[in-house]
Amino acid sequence: MVSPVKAAINDIQRAREIAGVLTSHGFQAFARSAGLGRFVEDDDEGLLEFETGGDLVPEEDRSEVAVRFRNVLEDLGPTFVKLGQVLSTRPDIMPPEFIDELQKLQDQVPPLAFDEIVDQIEDKLGDDIDTLFSSVQEKPLAAASIGQVHRARTHDGRVCVIKVQRPGILEKIQSDLDILYYLARFLEATIEELELYTPTAIVEEFETAILSELNFEREARNMRAFGENFADEPRVRVPEVYQDLTCREILTMEFVQGTKLGKVEGGTPRAERVLETLLDAMVEMVLYDGFFHGDPHPGNMIVEDDDTLVFIDFGLVGSLSPSQQDDLIDLVLTILTGDEDGIARTLLRMGYPVGRVNLRQFKADITELRDEYLFSNLGEVNVSEFVQQAMDTAQRHRIRLNANYARLTKAAMTIEGIMRRLKPDLDIMETGMPYARELAMHRFSAKNVVKGIMNSAMGFSGFVQQVPQQLDQVLMDLEGGNLEITVRNESLDELGDSLNILGTRLFLGVIASGMAISATLILRQYELQIFGISGMTLIGIAMVLLAVTFFWWALGWHLLGGTSGGKIRLSPILRLLRRD
Repeated sequence: MVSPVKAAINDIQRAREIAGVLTSHGFQAFARSAGLGRFVEDDDEGLLEFETGGDLVPEEDRSEVAVRFRNVLEDLGPTFVKLGQVLSTRPDIMPPEFIDELQKLQDQVPPLAFDEIVDQIEDKLGDDIDTLFSSVQEKPLAAASIGQVHRARTHDGRVCVIKVQRPGILEKIQSDLDILYYLARFLEATIEELELYTPTAIVEEFETAILSELNFEREARNMRAFGENFADEPRVRVPEVYQDLTCREILTMEFVQGTKLGKVEGGTPRAERVLETLLDAMVEMVLYDGFFHGDPHPGNMIVEDDDTLVFIDFGLVGSLSPSQQDDLIDLVLTILTGDEDGIARTLLRMGYPVGRVNLRQFKADITELRDEYLFSNLGEVNVSEFVQQAMDTAQRHRIRLNANYARLTKAAMTIEGIMRRLKPDLDIMETGMPYARELAMHRFSAKNVVKGIMNSAMGFSGFVQQVPQQLDQVLMDLEGGNLEITVRNESLDELGDSLNILGTRLFLGVIASGMAISATLILRQYELQIFGISGMTLIGIAMVLLAVTFFWWALGWHLLGGTSGGKIRLSPILRLLRRD
Protein backbone atom coordinates (compact mmCIF):
# COMPACT_ATOMS: atom_id res chain seq x y z
CA MET A 1 0.00 0.00 0.00
CA VAL A 2 1.50 3.35 -1.07
CA SER A 3 1.50 6.05 1.63
CA PRO A 4 -0.40 9.29 0.92
CA VAL A 5 2.82 11.34 1.08
CA LYS A 6 4.64 9.07 -1.35
CA ALA A 7 1.59 9.02 -3.64
CA ALA A 8 1.50 12.83 -3.65
CA ILE A 9 5.20 13.01 -4.50
CA ASN A 10 4.71 10.48 -7.31
CA ASP A 11 1.79 12.53 -8.64
CA ILE A 12 3.86 15.72 -8.69
CA GLN A 13 6.72 14.00 -10.47
CA ARG A 14 4.31 12.48 -12.98
CA ALA A 15 2.61 15.86 -13.55
CA ARG A 16 6.00 17.39 -14.35
CA GLU A 17 6.70 14.56 -16.79
CA ILE A 18 3.30 14.99 -18.48
CA ALA A 19 3.87 18.73 -18.85
CA GLY A 20 7.26 18.04 -20.44
CA VAL A 21 5.80 15.60 -22.99
CA LEU A 22 2.98 18.01 -23.87
CA THR A 23 5.49 20.82 -24.37
CA SER A 24 7.76 18.69 -26.56
CA HIS A 25 4.85 18.05 -28.96
CA GLY A 26 3.70 21.67 -29.09
CA PHE A 27 0.87 21.43 -26.54
CA GLN A 28 2.33 23.87 -24.01
CA ALA A 29 -0.80 26.03 -24.23
CA PHE A 30 -2.93 23.06 -23.28
CA ALA A 31 -0.61 22.27 -20.38
CA ARG A 32 -1.02 25.81 -19.07
CA SER A 33 -4.80 25.79 -19.51
CA ALA A 34 -5.02 22.46 -17.67
CA GLY A 35 -3.29 23.81 -14.58
CA LEU A 36 0.19 22.43 -15.35
CA GLY A 37 1.68 25.86 -16.10
CA ARG A 38 4.07 25.67 -13.13
CA PHE A 39 5.84 22.78 -14.90
CA VAL A 40 6.03 24.50 -18.31
CA GLU A 41 9.04 26.61 -19.26
CA ASP A 42 8.21 30.32 -19.25
CA ASP A 43 8.32 31.33 -22.90
CA ASP A 44 6.00 32.94 -25.40
CA GLU A 45 5.28 29.82 -27.41
CA GLY A 46 1.88 28.20 -27.43
CA LEU A 47 0.13 30.97 -25.51
CA LEU A 48 -3.51 30.20 -24.86
CA GLU A 49 -6.05 32.16 -26.87
CA PHE A 50 -9.80 32.14 -26.21
CA GLU A 51 -12.36 33.20 -28.75
CA THR A 52 -16.09 32.94 -29.26
CA GLY A 53 -17.83 31.16 -32.09
CA GLY A 54 -16.50 28.52 -34.44
CA ASP A 55 -16.02 24.77 -34.29
CA LEU A 56 -14.09 23.10 -31.51
CA VAL A 57 -11.63 21.63 -34.01
CA PRO A 58 -11.84 22.94 -37.62
CA GLU A 59 -12.03 20.13 -40.17
CA GLU A 60 -8.98 21.25 -42.15
CA ASP A 61 -6.70 21.20 -39.11
CA ARG A 62 -7.73 17.99 -37.35
CA SER A 63 -5.39 15.51 -39.03
CA GLU A 64 -2.14 17.19 -38.00
CA VAL A 65 -3.34 17.74 -34.44
CA ALA A 66 -4.56 14.12 -34.25
CA VAL A 67 -1.10 12.79 -35.19
CA ARG A 68 0.57 14.85 -32.47
CA PHE A 69 -2.10 13.80 -29.96
CA ARG A 70 -1.37 10.12 -30.70
CA ASN A 71 2.38 10.75 -30.27
CA VAL A 72 1.75 12.36 -26.88
CA LEU A 73 -0.23 9.36 -25.65
CA GLU A 74 2.43 6.92 -26.83
CA ASP A 75 5.19 8.90 -25.07
CA LEU A 76 3.21 9.09 -21.82
CA GLY A 77 3.06 5.31 -21.47
CA PRO A 78 0.58 2.54 -20.71
CA THR A 79 -2.19 4.47 -18.97
CA PHE A 80 -2.46 7.04 -21.71
CA VAL A 81 -2.14 4.45 -24.47
CA LYS A 82 -5.08 2.61 -22.91
CA LEU A 83 -6.96 5.91 -22.61
CA GLY A 84 -6.41 6.48 -26.31
CA GLN A 85 -7.65 2.99 -27.11
CA VAL A 86 -10.81 3.61 -25.07
CA LEU A 87 -11.33 6.97 -26.78
CA SER A 88 -10.96 5.25 -30.16
CA THR A 89 -14.16 3.36 -29.30
CA ARG A 90 -16.06 6.62 -28.71
CA PRO A 91 -17.07 8.15 -32.06
CA ASP A 92 -19.63 10.18 -30.12
CA ILE A 93 -16.74 12.12 -28.53
CA MET A 94 -13.77 12.06 -30.90
CA PRO A 95 -13.73 13.36 -34.49
CA PRO A 96 -13.08 10.78 -37.26
CA GLU A 97 -9.49 11.96 -37.78
CA PHE A 98 -8.70 11.34 -34.12
CA ILE A 99 -10.42 7.94 -34.20
CA ASP A 100 -8.26 6.90 -37.16
CA GLU A 101 -5.06 7.97 -35.41
CA LEU A 102 -5.95 6.46 -32.04
CA GLN A 103 -6.55 3.11 -33.73
CA LYS A 104 -2.85 3.16 -34.67
CA LEU A 105 -1.71 3.30 -31.05
CA GLN A 106 0.91 0.64 -30.50
CA ASP A 107 0.86 -1.06 -27.12
CA GLN A 108 4.22 -2.72 -27.70
CA VAL A 109 6.99 -2.34 -25.12
CA PRO A 110 10.27 -4.17 -24.48
CA PRO A 111 9.54 -7.50 -22.76
CA LEU A 112 10.41 -8.12 -19.15
CA ALA A 113 13.26 -10.46 -18.36
CA PHE A 114 12.09 -14.07 -18.05
CA ASP A 115 13.30 -14.24 -14.43
CA GLU A 116 10.91 -11.39 -13.52
CA ILE A 117 8.04 -13.22 -15.23
CA VAL A 118 8.83 -16.41 -13.30
CA ASP A 119 8.98 -14.48 -10.02
CA GLN A 120 5.60 -12.87 -10.74
CA ILE A 121 3.97 -16.23 -11.60
CA GLU A 122 5.36 -17.94 -8.52
CA ASP A 123 4.44 -15.04 -6.23
CA LYS A 124 0.83 -14.71 -7.45
CA LEU A 125 0.03 -18.42 -7.91
CA GLY A 126 1.85 -19.37 -4.72
CA ASP A 127 3.98 -22.26 -5.98
CA ASP A 128 7.18 -23.14 -7.80
CA ILE A 129 7.08 -22.67 -11.59
CA ASP A 130 8.08 -26.29 -12.18
CA THR A 131 5.21 -27.46 -10.00
CA LEU A 132 2.71 -25.27 -11.85
CA PHE A 133 3.78 -26.01 -15.45
CA SER A 134 5.81 -28.70 -17.15
CA SER A 135 7.44 -26.07 -19.39
CA VAL A 136 7.26 -22.33 -20.16
CA GLN A 137 8.81 -20.75 -23.24
CA GLU A 138 11.21 -17.93 -22.38
CA LYS A 139 10.46 -15.87 -25.50
CA PRO A 140 7.08 -14.12 -25.12
CA LEU A 141 4.39 -14.39 -27.78
CA ALA A 142 3.55 -10.73 -27.17
CA ALA A 143 4.62 -7.95 -24.79
CA ALA A 144 2.36 -5.02 -23.94
CA SER A 145 2.28 -2.27 -21.34
CA ILE A 146 0.04 -4.14 -18.90
CA GLY A 147 1.46 -7.61 -19.33
CA GLN A 148 3.02 -10.15 -21.62
CA VAL A 149 2.05 -13.58 -22.91
CA HIS A 150 4.10 -16.79 -22.85
CA ARG A 151 3.35 -20.17 -24.34
CA ALA A 152 3.48 -23.07 -21.88
CA ARG A 153 2.44 -26.65 -21.30
CA THR A 154 0.59 -28.10 -18.32
CA HIS A 155 1.59 -31.31 -16.57
CA ASP A 156 -1.29 -33.16 -18.25
CA GLY A 157 0.07 -32.21 -21.69
CA ARG A 158 -2.27 -29.33 -22.64
CA VAL A 159 -0.70 -26.45 -24.58
CA CYS A 160 -1.68 -23.12 -23.01
CA VAL A 161 -0.79 -19.44 -22.89
CA ILE A 162 -0.02 -17.51 -19.70
CA LYS A 163 -0.94 -13.83 -19.55
CA VAL A 164 1.25 -12.24 -16.86
CA GLN A 165 0.64 -8.76 -15.44
CA ARG A 166 3.68 -6.50 -15.12
CA PRO A 167 4.75 -5.94 -11.48
CA GLY A 168 3.97 -2.44 -10.16
CA ILE A 169 1.70 -1.49 -13.06
CA LEU A 170 -1.29 -0.82 -10.78
CA GLU A 171 0.53 1.87 -8.74
CA LYS A 172 1.69 3.67 -11.89
CA ILE A 173 -1.78 3.63 -13.41
CA GLN A 174 -3.35 4.85 -10.15
CA SER A 175 -0.99 7.85 -10.12
CA ASP A 176 -1.93 8.67 -13.71
CA LEU A 177 -5.63 8.36 -12.87
CA ASP A 178 -5.24 10.90 -10.06
CA ILE A 179 -3.77 13.38 -12.53
CA LEU A 180 -6.43 12.63 -15.16
CA TYR A 181 -9.18 13.35 -12.62
CA TYR A 182 -7.49 16.65 -11.74
CA LEU A 183 -7.21 17.65 -15.40
CA ALA A 184 -10.81 16.63 -16.12
CA ARG A 185 -12.26 18.65 -13.24
CA PHE A 186 -10.11 21.66 -14.07
CA LEU A 187 -11.21 21.65 -17.71
CA GLU A 188 -14.88 21.17 -16.80
CA ALA A 189 -14.69 24.14 -14.44
CA THR A 190 -13.09 26.46 -16.98
CA ILE A 191 -14.28 25.52 -20.49
CA GLU A 192 -17.95 25.92 -21.36
CA GLU A 193 -18.06 23.61 -24.40
CA LEU A 194 -16.91 20.60 -22.35
CA GLU A 195 -20.26 20.44 -20.54
CA LEU A 196 -21.56 18.00 -23.18
CA TYR A 197 -18.43 15.83 -23.19
CA THR A 198 -18.09 15.58 -19.37
CA PRO A 199 -14.35 14.78 -19.07
CA THR A 200 -14.84 13.51 -15.51
CA ALA A 201 -17.36 10.92 -16.72
CA ILE A 202 -14.93 9.88 -19.45
CA VAL A 203 -12.16 9.40 -16.89
CA GLU A 204 -14.56 7.43 -14.66
CA GLU A 205 -15.44 5.18 -17.59
CA PHE A 206 -11.76 4.79 -18.42
CA GLU A 207 -10.91 3.99 -14.79
CA THR A 208 -13.55 1.26 -14.77
CA ALA A 209 -12.26 -0.14 -18.06
CA ILE A 210 -8.57 -0.18 -17.19
CA LEU A 211 -9.04 -1.51 -13.65
CA SER A 212 -11.26 -4.23 -15.09
CA GLU A 213 -8.54 -5.04 -17.60
CA LEU A 214 -6.04 -5.31 -14.75
CA ASN A 215 -8.30 -7.86 -13.07
CA PHE A 216 -7.64 -11.06 -15.03
CA GLU A 217 -10.23 -12.92 -12.95
CA ARG A 218 -12.88 -10.58 -14.37
CA GLU A 219 -11.64 -11.27 -17.90
CA ALA A 220 -11.89 -15.01 -17.14
CA ARG A 221 -15.51 -14.51 -16.03
CA ASN A 222 -16.25 -12.61 -19.24
CA MET A 223 -14.86 -15.49 -21.26
CA ARG A 224 -16.92 -18.06 -19.40
CA ALA A 225 -20.10 -15.97 -19.82
CA PHE A 226 -19.45 -15.63 -23.54
CA GLY A 227 -18.81 -19.35 -23.83
CA GLU A 228 -22.09 -20.14 -22.08
CA ASN A 229 -24.02 -17.82 -24.40
CA PHE A 230 -22.63 -19.68 -27.44
CA ALA A 231 -22.70 -23.17 -25.96
CA ASP A 232 -25.25 -24.27 -28.58
CA GLU A 233 -23.43 -22.62 -31.50
CA PRO A 234 -20.64 -24.92 -32.77
CA ARG A 235 -19.29 -22.27 -35.16
CA VAL A 236 -18.29 -19.83 -32.37
CA ARG A 237 -16.30 -20.38 -29.19
CA VAL A 238 -13.74 -18.93 -26.78
CA PRO A 239 -10.56 -20.51 -25.36
CA GLU A 240 -10.99 -22.62 -22.25
CA VAL A 241 -9.80 -20.90 -19.06
CA TYR A 242 -7.68 -22.97 -16.64
CA GLN A 243 -9.11 -21.69 -13.39
CA ASP A 244 -6.64 -23.44 -11.10
CA LEU A 245 -3.81 -21.55 -12.84
CA THR A 246 -5.57 -18.17 -12.89
CA CYS A 247 -5.71 -15.30 -10.40
CA ARG A 248 -6.08 -11.52 -10.49
CA GLU A 249 -2.62 -11.01 -12.04
CA ILE A 250 -2.24 -14.29 -13.98
CA LEU A 251 -4.58 -15.66 -16.68
CA THR A 252 -3.95 -19.14 -18.09
CA MET A 253 -6.03 -20.34 -21.01
CA GLU A 254 -6.07 -22.78 -23.89
CA PHE A 255 -3.71 -22.10 -26.79
CA VAL A 256 -5.72 -21.67 -30.02
CA GLN A 257 -4.14 -22.84 -33.25
CA GLY A 258 -5.50 -21.14 -36.34
CA THR A 259 -5.42 -18.16 -38.68
CA LYS A 260 -5.97 -14.58 -37.56
CA LEU A 261 -9.14 -13.26 -39.17
CA GLY A 262 -7.16 -10.44 -40.77
CA LYS A 263 -5.21 -13.01 -42.82
CA VAL A 264 -8.25 -14.79 -44.28
CA GLU A 265 -8.30 -14.06 -48.01
CA GLY A 266 -11.33 -12.00 -49.02
CA GLY A 267 -13.72 -13.04 -51.78
CA THR A 268 -13.18 -16.78 -51.24
CA PRO A 269 -15.76 -19.41 -50.22
CA ARG A 270 -14.06 -19.61 -46.82
CA ALA A 271 -14.40 -15.84 -46.38
CA GLU A 272 -18.14 -16.13 -47.18
CA ARG A 273 -18.59 -18.78 -44.47
CA VAL A 274 -16.61 -16.78 -41.92
CA LEU A 275 -18.62 -13.65 -42.77
CA GLU A 276 -21.91 -15.43 -42.15
CA THR A 277 -20.64 -16.77 -38.82
CA LEU A 278 -19.40 -13.33 -37.78
CA LEU A 279 -22.73 -11.65 -38.57
CA ASP A 280 -24.72 -14.32 -36.73
CA ALA A 281 -22.42 -13.99 -33.72
CA MET A 282 -22.69 -10.17 -33.56
CA VAL A 283 -26.50 -10.22 -33.80
CA GLU A 284 -26.65 -12.87 -31.08
CA MET A 285 -24.27 -10.92 -28.82
CA VAL A 286 -25.91 -7.53 -29.17
CA LEU A 287 -29.62 -8.07 -29.70
CA TYR A 288 -30.28 -11.32 -27.86
CA ASP A 289 -27.63 -11.77 -25.17
CA GLY A 290 -26.97 -8.07 -24.46
CA PHE A 291 -23.30 -8.90 -23.86
CA PHE A 292 -20.78 -8.17 -26.61
CA HIS A 293 -17.06 -8.09 -27.33
CA GLY A 294 -15.97 -4.46 -27.01
CA ASP A 295 -12.99 -4.61 -29.36
CA PRO A 296 -13.70 -7.06 -32.22
CA HIS A 297 -10.78 -6.13 -34.46
CA PRO A 298 -9.29 -8.83 -36.75
CA GLY A 299 -6.44 -9.54 -34.33
CA ASN A 300 -8.90 -10.59 -31.64
CA MET A 301 -10.54 -13.30 -33.75
CA ILE A 302 -8.96 -16.57 -34.87
CA VAL A 303 -10.34 -18.89 -37.57
CA GLU A 304 -9.59 -22.55 -36.93
CA ASP A 305 -9.09 -25.13 -39.70
CA ASP A 306 -12.79 -26.13 -39.59
CA ASP A 307 -13.79 -22.42 -39.92
CA THR A 308 -14.80 -22.13 -36.27
CA LEU A 309 -14.53 -18.50 -35.16
CA VAL A 310 -12.70 -18.05 -31.84
CA PHE A 311 -12.92 -14.73 -29.96
CA ILE A 312 -10.00 -13.78 -27.70
CA ASP A 313 -9.06 -10.86 -25.41
CA PHE A 314 -12.12 -10.04 -23.32
CA GLY A 315 -10.59 -7.20 -21.34
CA LEU A 316 -13.07 -4.78 -22.95
CA VAL A 317 -16.73 -5.83 -23.16
CA GLY A 318 -20.07 -4.05 -23.38
CA SER A 319 -23.53 -4.82 -22.07
CA LEU A 320 -27.05 -3.68 -22.93
CA SER A 321 -30.16 -3.87 -20.78
CA PRO A 322 -33.37 -5.31 -22.30
CA SER A 323 -34.78 -1.80 -22.75
CA GLN A 324 -31.56 -0.68 -24.48
CA GLN A 325 -31.78 -3.70 -26.78
CA ASP A 326 -35.36 -2.77 -27.65
CA ASP A 327 -34.32 0.82 -28.38
CA LEU A 328 -31.51 -0.45 -30.59
CA ILE A 329 -33.86 -2.72 -32.53
CA ASP A 330 -36.27 0.19 -32.96
CA LEU A 331 -33.43 2.33 -34.30
CA VAL A 332 -32.40 -0.32 -36.83
CA LEU A 333 -35.98 -0.76 -38.03
CA THR A 334 -36.69 2.98 -38.31
CA ILE A 335 -33.44 3.49 -40.25
CA LEU A 336 -34.32 0.71 -42.69
CA THR A 337 -37.84 2.10 -43.20
CA GLY A 338 -36.59 5.69 -43.50
CA ASP A 339 -38.82 6.92 -40.67
CA GLU A 340 -37.12 10.19 -39.66
CA ASP A 341 -39.60 10.84 -36.82
CA GLY A 342 -38.93 7.35 -35.47
CA ILE A 343 -35.15 7.84 -35.75
CA ALA A 344 -35.33 11.16 -33.88
CA ARG A 345 -37.57 9.79 -31.12
CA THR A 346 -35.39 6.71 -30.65
CA LEU A 347 -32.16 8.72 -30.48
CA LEU A 348 -33.73 10.95 -27.84
CA ARG A 349 -34.75 7.87 -25.86
CA MET A 350 -31.25 6.44 -26.13
CA GLY A 351 -29.53 9.62 -24.97
CA TYR A 352 -29.51 12.26 -22.27
CA PRO A 353 -30.32 15.78 -23.52
CA VAL A 354 -28.06 18.43 -21.97
CA GLY A 355 -30.38 21.42 -21.93
CA ARG A 356 -33.28 22.09 -24.27
CA VAL A 357 -33.46 20.25 -27.62
CA ASN A 358 -35.07 21.95 -30.63
CA LEU A 359 -37.10 18.97 -31.81
CA ARG A 360 -38.16 20.61 -35.08
CA GLN A 361 -34.58 21.32 -36.11
CA PHE A 362 -33.39 17.94 -34.84
CA LYS A 363 -35.95 16.11 -37.00
CA ALA A 364 -35.02 18.32 -39.97
CA ASP A 365 -31.35 17.36 -39.59
CA ILE A 366 -32.28 13.67 -39.31
CA THR A 367 -34.38 13.98 -42.50
CA GLU A 368 -31.44 15.55 -44.33
CA LEU A 369 -29.16 12.76 -43.12
CA ARG A 370 -31.67 10.10 -44.21
CA ASP A 371 -32.04 11.65 -47.67
CA GLU A 372 -28.27 11.83 -48.13
CA TYR A 373 -27.48 8.24 -47.12
CA LEU A 374 -30.56 6.04 -47.30
CA PHE A 375 -32.20 7.27 -50.50
CA SER A 376 -29.08 6.68 -52.55
CA ASN A 377 -27.99 3.33 -53.96
CA LEU A 378 -28.67 1.11 -50.95
CA GLY A 379 -25.96 -1.30 -51.99
CA GLU A 380 -23.38 1.47 -51.62
CA VAL A 381 -24.51 2.79 -48.24
CA ASN A 382 -21.54 3.52 -45.97
CA VAL A 383 -22.97 2.48 -42.61
CA SER A 384 -19.94 3.69 -40.62
CA GLU A 385 -20.14 7.16 -42.14
CA PHE A 386 -23.91 7.29 -41.60
CA VAL A 387 -23.54 6.32 -37.94
CA GLN A 388 -20.77 8.88 -37.43
CA GLN A 389 -22.92 11.62 -38.96
CA ALA A 390 -25.89 10.59 -36.81
CA MET A 391 -23.74 10.89 -33.68
CA ASP A 392 -22.43 14.27 -34.81
CA THR A 393 -26.04 15.40 -35.26
CA ALA A 394 -26.90 14.25 -31.74
CA GLN A 395 -23.88 16.16 -30.41
CA ARG A 396 -24.88 19.36 -32.20
CA HIS A 397 -28.24 19.16 -30.46
CA ARG A 398 -26.57 18.50 -27.09
CA ILE A 399 -27.73 14.90 -26.76
CA ARG A 400 -25.28 12.75 -24.81
CA LEU A 401 -25.40 9.05 -25.73
CA ASN A 402 -24.83 6.20 -23.30
CA ALA A 403 -21.22 4.96 -23.33
CA ASN A 404 -22.32 1.40 -24.16
CA TYR A 405 -24.03 2.63 -27.33
CA ALA A 406 -20.85 4.46 -28.31
CA ARG A 407 -18.73 1.37 -27.72
CA LEU A 408 -21.21 -0.71 -29.71
CA THR A 409 -21.12 1.83 -32.54
CA LYS A 410 -17.35 1.58 -32.74
CA ALA A 411 -17.57 -2.23 -32.70
CA ALA A 412 -20.16 -2.11 -35.51
CA MET A 413 -17.93 0.18 -37.58
CA THR A 414 -15.02 -2.24 -37.10
CA ILE A 415 -17.21 -5.19 -38.11
CA GLU A 416 -18.35 -3.35 -41.25
CA GLY A 417 -14.73 -2.89 -42.29
CA ILE A 418 -14.09 -6.62 -41.78
CA MET A 419 -17.22 -7.50 -43.75
CA ARG A 420 -16.20 -5.36 -46.73
CA ARG A 421 -12.73 -6.92 -46.73
CA LEU A 422 -14.11 -10.47 -46.59
CA LYS A 423 -16.64 -9.68 -49.35
CA PRO A 424 -15.50 -6.74 -51.51
CA ASP A 425 -18.84 -6.57 -53.43
CA LEU A 426 -20.87 -6.58 -50.21
CA ASP A 427 -24.38 -5.09 -50.38
CA ILE A 428 -25.02 -3.98 -46.78
CA MET A 429 -28.78 -3.63 -47.14
CA GLU A 430 -29.27 -6.93 -48.94
CA THR A 431 -27.13 -8.69 -46.35
CA GLY A 432 -28.89 -7.01 -43.44
CA MET A 433 -32.53 -7.41 -44.51
CA PRO A 434 -32.92 -11.05 -43.35
CA TYR A 435 -31.63 -10.04 -39.93
CA ALA A 436 -33.99 -7.03 -39.91
CA ARG A 437 -37.00 -9.24 -40.65
CA GLU A 438 -35.97 -11.60 -37.86
CA LEU A 439 -35.56 -8.66 -35.47
CA ALA A 440 -38.99 -7.27 -36.41
CA MET A 441 -40.62 -10.65 -35.82
CA HIS A 442 -38.85 -10.95 -32.47
CA ARG A 443 -39.59 -7.35 -31.43
CA PHE A 444 -43.29 -7.56 -32.26
CA SER A 445 -43.92 -11.22 -31.52
CA ALA A 446 -47.11 -12.06 -29.66
CA LYS A 447 -45.12 -12.99 -26.58
CA ASN A 448 -43.25 -9.67 -26.45
CA VAL A 449 -46.37 -7.63 -27.24
CA VAL A 450 -48.32 -9.33 -24.44
CA LYS A 451 -45.34 -8.85 -22.11
CA GLY A 452 -45.22 -5.14 -22.98
CA ILE A 453 -48.95 -4.74 -22.42
CA MET A 454 -48.71 -6.52 -19.07
CA ASN A 455 -45.80 -4.34 -17.94
CA SER A 456 -47.65 -1.18 -18.96
CA ALA A 457 -50.83 -2.38 -17.25
CA MET A 458 -48.94 -3.17 -14.04
CA GLY A 459 -47.28 0.23 -14.09
CA PHE A 460 -50.57 2.03 -14.70
CA SER A 461 -52.26 -0.01 -11.98
CA GLY A 462 -49.61 0.99 -9.48
CA PHE A 463 -49.96 4.62 -10.53
CA VAL A 464 -53.76 4.56 -10.08
CA GLN A 465 -53.41 2.95 -6.65
CA GLN A 466 -50.86 5.50 -5.45
CA VAL A 467 -52.64 8.68 -6.66
CA PRO A 468 -55.47 8.72 -4.02
CA GLN A 469 -53.01 8.10 -1.20
CA GLN A 470 -50.68 10.86 -2.43
CA LEU A 471 -53.63 13.29 -2.84
CA ASP A 472 -54.75 12.52 0.72
CA GLN A 473 -51.24 13.31 1.96
CA VAL A 474 -51.21 16.62 0.07
CA LEU A 475 -54.62 17.63 1.49
CA MET A 476 -53.57 16.68 5.05
CA ASP A 477 -50.37 18.75 4.73
CA LEU A 478 -52.39 21.68 3.37
CA GLU A 479 -54.91 21.46 6.20
CA GLY A 480 -52.20 21.18 8.86
CA GLY A 481 -50.19 24.06 7.47
CA ASN A 482 -47.25 21.77 6.58
CA LEU A 483 -47.36 22.30 2.84
CA GLU A 484 -44.47 24.36 1.55
CA ILE A 485 -43.96 25.50 -2.03
CA THR A 486 -40.44 26.30 -3.11
CA VAL A 487 -39.89 28.54 -6.11
CA ARG A 488 -36.46 28.39 -7.71
CA ASN A 489 -35.06 30.84 -10.20
CA GLU A 490 -31.51 30.45 -11.48
CA SER A 491 -31.10 34.19 -12.02
CA LEU A 492 -32.17 34.94 -8.44
CA ASP A 493 -29.84 32.22 -7.11
CA GLU A 494 -26.93 33.73 -9.03
CA LEU A 495 -27.90 37.21 -7.80
CA GLY A 496 -27.83 35.98 -4.20
CA ASP A 497 -24.39 34.44 -4.69
CA SER A 498 -23.11 37.63 -6.31
CA LEU A 499 -24.49 39.80 -3.49
CA ASN A 500 -22.93 37.48 -0.90
CA ILE A 501 -19.53 37.70 -2.59
CA LEU A 502 -19.85 41.48 -3.03
CA GLY A 503 -20.82 41.94 0.63
CA THR A 504 -17.85 39.87 1.76
CA ARG A 505 -15.46 41.92 -0.36
CA LEU A 506 -16.93 45.22 0.87
CA PHE A 507 -16.61 44.02 4.48
CA LEU A 508 -12.99 43.04 3.96
CA GLY A 509 -12.34 46.37 2.25
CA VAL A 510 -13.84 48.34 5.15
CA ILE A 511 -11.78 46.34 7.67
CA ALA A 512 -8.59 46.89 5.64
CA SER A 513 -9.30 50.61 5.31
CA GLY A 514 -9.99 50.94 9.04
CA MET A 515 -6.77 49.16 9.89
CA ALA A 516 -4.80 51.39 7.53
CA ILE A 517 -6.30 54.60 9.01
CA SER A 518 -5.74 53.34 12.56
CA ALA A 519 -2.12 52.54 11.80
CA THR A 520 -1.63 56.02 10.35
CA LEU A 521 -3.09 57.74 13.42
CA ILE A 522 -1.00 55.66 15.78
CA LEU A 523 2.23 56.28 13.88
CA ARG A 524 1.58 59.99 13.37
CA GLN A 525 3.04 60.86 16.80
CA TYR A 526 6.41 59.37 15.85
CA GLU A 527 8.69 61.38 13.60
CA LEU A 528 10.49 58.58 11.83
CA GLN A 529 13.11 59.30 9.19
CA ILE A 530 14.37 56.60 6.80
CA PHE A 531 17.15 57.71 4.47
CA GLY A 532 15.94 61.26 4.98
CA ILE A 533 12.40 60.44 3.91
CA SER A 534 9.43 60.76 6.27
CA GLY A 535 8.27 57.41 7.58
CA MET A 536 4.65 58.47 7.05
CA THR A 537 5.38 59.08 3.39
CA LEU A 538 6.85 55.60 2.98
CA ILE A 539 3.88 54.07 4.79
CA GLY A 540 1.52 55.98 2.51
CA ILE A 541 3.32 54.71 -0.59
CA ALA A 542 3.22 51.14 0.74
CA MET A 543 -0.49 51.45 1.43
CA VAL A 544 -1.15 52.71 -2.09
CA LEU A 545 0.80 49.82 -3.64
CA LEU A 546 -1.01 47.33 -1.41
CA ALA A 547 -4.37 48.82 -2.34
CA VAL A 548 -3.56 48.63 -6.07
CA THR A 549 -2.43 45.00 -5.69
CA PHE A 550 -5.59 43.99 -3.86
CA PHE A 551 -7.72 45.84 -6.41
CA TRP A 552 -6.34 43.91 -9.38
CA TRP A 553 -6.43 40.64 -7.44
CA ALA A 554 -10.10 41.18 -6.53
CA LEU A 555 -10.96 42.17 -10.11
CA GLY A 556 -9.26 39.06 -11.49
CA TRP A 557 -10.97 36.83 -8.92
CA HIS A 558 -14.34 38.33 -9.85
CA LEU A 559 -13.86 37.89 -13.60
CA LEU A 560 -12.28 34.40 -13.61
CA GLY A 561 -13.46 32.45 -10.61
CA GLY A 562 -15.36 34.40 -8.01
CA THR A 563 -18.90 33.85 -9.30
CA SER A 564 -20.78 30.79 -10.46
CA GLY A 565 -21.16 30.34 -14.19
CA GLY A 566 -17.82 32.03 -14.80
CA LYS A 567 -16.59 29.49 -17.33
CA ILE A 568 -14.59 30.67 -20.29
CA ARG A 569 -15.61 29.77 -23.81
CA LEU A 570 -12.98 27.95 -25.84
CA SER A 571 -13.36 28.23 -29.63
CA PRO A 572 -11.63 27.04 -31.62
CA ILE A 573 -9.65 24.57 -29.54
CA LEU A 574 -7.06 24.38 -32.31
CA ARG A 575 -5.54 27.62 -31.02
CA LEU A 576 -4.92 25.81 -27.77
CA LEU A 577 -3.30 22.87 -29.51
CA ARG A 578 -1.43 24.59 -32.34
CA ARG A 579 2.35 24.46 -32.51
CA ASP A 580 3.71 27.99 -32.87
